[in-house]
Amino acid sequence: MKLKTIIIIILLLLFFQITSATHKVYILHGYAGTAFQMEKIYKGLKHEGYVAENYTYPSFKENIDSIGHDLYIKVKKENYDTVSFVTHSMGALVVRSMYKNLNPKIHFPFIFRFIMLAPPNKGTEVADFFSKSAFKSFLGPNVMLMRTDSNSYTFKLPVPTCEVGLIVGIKGKKPWFNPFMKDDNDGTVTMKSAILGIEKEITTVKSMHILMPLKKKVIRLVNRFMETGSFGKTSIIKN
Repeated sequence: MKLKTIIIIILLLLFFQITSATHKVYILHGYAGTAFQMEKIYKGLKHEGYVAENYTYPSFKENIDSIGHDLYIKVKKENYDTVSFVTHSMGALVVRSMYKNLNPKIHFPFIFRFIMLAPPNKGTEVADFFSKSAFKSFLGPNVMLMRTDSNSYTFKLPVPTCEVGLIVGIKGKKPWFNPFMKDDNDGTVTMKSAILGIEKEITTVKSMHILMPLKKKVIRLVNRFMETGSFGKTSIIKN
């Protein structure tokens, strides 16, 4: 067999291997959220041709590590070649907790991209307030885990090793700005507490925390980063 023929065969095999690779996007809501809140992002990704799942979990009843372990089991069992994640708020902490379960000796899909919407990566002052209130016993275990002190659970979570895109809510001139927070915020999470420092790109939107996943601009940004690894001209920070 001629060398040229062998090269063509190898290239064809590589082509079919690449084109047959499977990829799934898991979409996670935040604390006290529901799958309905993420439905527009889910439909946006489906419209672009992605295999996606609007994943829901009991954010009041189970702690973040337990939820992260359940997510790990599910992703491992489904066994796609590559996976990506789109999360809102506490959903980012769930995925970061999932990283605790990864073991280089045990196969796990390659984590491709991770898009975080308003994540409390360094906690939130709202959790500080409610963790000291009389209502904390009714709010489940995760409020205590999202405090901002340096010994907080959030500071002990693994840092993602994939491409990360961060979308942060800011106040603009809207009334949902929380005056009790020192930095610009979406009423729940500040920009400073959202940033990990390993993000490929960071961009901002003027939005109330709970409404961010419903905004058309956010859906466009999610689709763009998932496709290209960039938010485009809207990006304010690039590493």
